[in-house]
Amino acid sequence: MSHYLIINLTFNCPEIRILGPIKEQTIDKLNEVVPNATTTSRGNRAALPRFEYLSNPNHWYIKLDRQYCDEDGKSMLVLLLLDALAEDGAWRLVSSFVTKKASGSGPNESSETHTLFLNKLLSED
Repeated sequence: MSHYLIINLTFNCPEIRILGPIKEQTIDKLNEVVPNATTTSRGNRAALPRFEYLSNPNHWYIKLDRQYCDEDGKSMLVLLLLDALAEDGAWRLVSSFVTKKASGSGPNESSETHTLFLNKLLSED
């Protein structure tokens, strides 16, 4: 038997959706590291965004308003997610893809979504 996890990361501004069974401790860890992982610096006065649990479909969601990730920042967010999942258990990246679409009239005005598919084999006890 196996569990499946789908992670969608949309840039820019960064949004992350996690669909599937994930431990609360992993979400707590992500709440510590994700808000400070963008390329732009965050103002000291604003409260840090946190993952929230949404329904229909049930998933975890965070939006990093007024933040930006360049190519290094995008890679850093993916790496932080994969590191947190490695601590969660035996999650294995099965597949991934990226889609881009224009979101404005300028050459740099586009939206990019990274989708990661992971699975975790469970022992049949």
